[in-house]
Amino acid sequence: MVPDDGILRLTDDLRVLTAAWERAPLVSAPYDDFADVFSVSYTHRQGEQVPSERAARGRETGGRNRERIVDGAKAVRQVAGGATLVVEDLQTYSAEVAAFAAAVARDTGYETDCTVFLTPGGARGVARHADPVSVFLRQLSGAKRWRVSTPDGRRLLVDVVLKEGECLYIPRGFLHAGAAADEGSVHLSVSVRTVTWGTVLRSLLTEAVEGPALDEPLPPAFAEVDRAEMFRERIALLTEVLGGLRWSDVRPASFRTADIPAPRVPGVLAAALAGPG
Repeated sequence: MVPDDGILRLTDDLRVLTAAWERAPLVSAPYDDFADVFSVSYTHRQGEQVPSERAARGRETGGRNRERIVDGAKAVRQVAGGATLVVEDLQTYSAEVAAFAAAVARDTGYETDCTVFLTPGGARGVARHADPVSVFLRQLSGAKRWRVSTPDGRRLLVDVVLKEGECLYIPRGFLHAGAAADEGSVHLSVSVRTVTWGTVLRSLLTEAVEGPALDEPLPPAFAEVDRAEMFRERIALLTEVLGGLRWSDVRPASFRTADIPAPRVPGVLAAALAGPG
């Protein structure tokens, strides 16, 4: 059973995380071994990330634009040959990961996704890039070296070998790259889709200007009116409307692209097929 505390499984000090949030990367050593959420046994050697088509096959049903699905045998051969394996949306396959993701979503208030990376020993893993989301990298097995830079890439902020049990927080937009140590690496990437004040204010502004008071069209060019004065009047009206807004007018759920993941219950499909009992 996954504990209810989600974010505490990714950091060892909430106060320190709060100070670093969206401002600076942070390395933590949470209290548990994470085995009740996700663990994996694997073997690999030096290799590269493999495009999905090299480990996939078409569905056997008809149709010209058939969706390709992972071929288990191909995937095993690629991993055995040294490929990096990436499993996205892990919470959709694992009830334990889903419960953990839901706990993190409740603790942060943000939509949460989980991806697992299995990187062969000595392989680069991922090239330097920046994510549009904030991420927690929880090292599950082996070790991986991470280098995190400022968003403009001019200053190196973190150069650390993340060991099993440790977790690296990387704010949205910060450049980072990872490379596995000699023995290889497995880590879980927990993405939280933060909401900016700009997103909130744009939403409120859109609602404000759609009201009847500001729905009046501009006067035609031939009308003898002072458009500059009318503009000042509307700005004053908009300012009054915005000044009357309160935090209670904000609906955080409207900024999610999907519902907060709920724990999957093992056996739910079998129970549904069994019918009412």
